[in-house]
Amino acid sequence: MNTGHSIIFRSETVDPENVVNITEGPLSYRYRFEEIHLHYGRTDDRGSEHTLSGYSFPAELQIFGYNSDLYNNISEALSVRRSEGVVGIAVLLQMGDLSNAELRILTSQLHRIVYRGQEARLQHLSVRDLLPDTHFFMTYEGSLTMPGCQETVTWIVMNRPIYITKQQLYILRKLMQGAENNPKAPLGNNFRPPLPLNQRVVRTNIDFRRSEGKKCPTMRNDMQYKGMRVKDEVVSKPNDVPQIKRFANGNPSTPSAFIRGSRG
Repeated sequence: MNTGHSIIFRSETVDPENVVNITEGPLSYRYRFEEIHLHYGRTDDRGSEHTLSGYSFPAELQIFGYNSDLYNNISEALSVRRSEGVVGIAVLLQMGDLSNAELRILTSQLHRIVYRGQEARLQHLSVRDLLPDTHFFMTYEGSLTMPGCQETVTWIVMNRPIYITKQQLYILRKLMQGAENNPKAPLGNNFRPPLPLNQRVVRTNIDFRRSEGKKCPTMRNDMQYKGMRVKDEVVSKPNDVPQIKRFANGNPSTPSAFIRGSRG
């Protein structure tokens, strides 16, 4: 959907046995996938809401879920203004010759939502496969970047980007802020610039003590946390790799891994 401020993909799943859950890593609760936001620039040198060592990416995809252990829906989770209410997974998008396969599905319907208020339906999408192939991430407690800016988000920023092509960015930059009879300005540059950390603590599972040239280890062996089991499923392992799982008829699919990052 083109909201006039962003491109948002929302889940319409209502069956509790057929939902996507986000667990583990720095998370102590189960988070139910709710929506995906896409931020991008009008030029290739900016567009992401997180930066790595001051470097901006042309776009950023954000996966949001709400704490379904404590709250009934995302509106309730946002209203309490506590950091465990919502999780935001930031995936940085880098220019490449071949884009992520699931990103191609997301962008395949952009020509149907050029103007504000227009909507298009996606028949299938693997949220898990939108994640890059890495186990490292950075995490911090912050806010939403959309109006409201509620301080209720645990951010997880992936350490490696996925790829978007010039053609996909070209189509994104054709989207408009206004309705068809009054298009206004292009939708691009719909990102909030990075803000100071303001004494927030940024944590990571990257081990910076490793020797140069050796296989990069995690800090997992240094930790002594135990996982909690609920109905024979591990739902929380602090400082381990976060996972997105899809539940269909009670059977979890193969979990996937997450990554590192910056701020927002």
